[in-house]
Amino acid sequence: MMWLRKYSAALGMMIIGACALVGSGVQVWQTMHFLSQATSTQGLVVRASGHPVIRFSTMAGTPVQFVQNGFLARELGASVRVVYSAHDPAGSARAATFWTLWGSALWLLPMGLGFTFLPLLGTEVTWRWGRF
Repeated sequence: MMWLRKYSAALGMMIIGACALVGSGVQVWQTMHFLSQATSTQGLVVRASGHPVIRFSTMAGTPVQFVQNGFLARELGASVRVVYSAHDPAGSARAATFWTLWGSALWLLPMGLGFTFLPLLGTEVTWRWGRF
């Protein structure tokens, strides 16, 4: 039982890291699945401050406007490639850049790798009780 007390912080850190790696893997799978069924078109940035608003027309000619949340900075009037699901164009549309598609999966990767493998490489991890 003494080993559990000694290694519980490292085990906890490794569990957090494994969860982050699983989360990254789920994000990669979801993005790959979305892209395999998505339709691509060109959109136009109609508002560039903060989160850009992009307008495009579906293959059926329906106009759609959506807010791109993060990972995209374009000037007003800039053309940007958009991918969307034909079943829900407004709810699924995203700018088709590397970071808008893969950023959510990639930001979890360094955290997951670090938390999982640093204890295995000899980094000492201990619980510290108290304020500092």
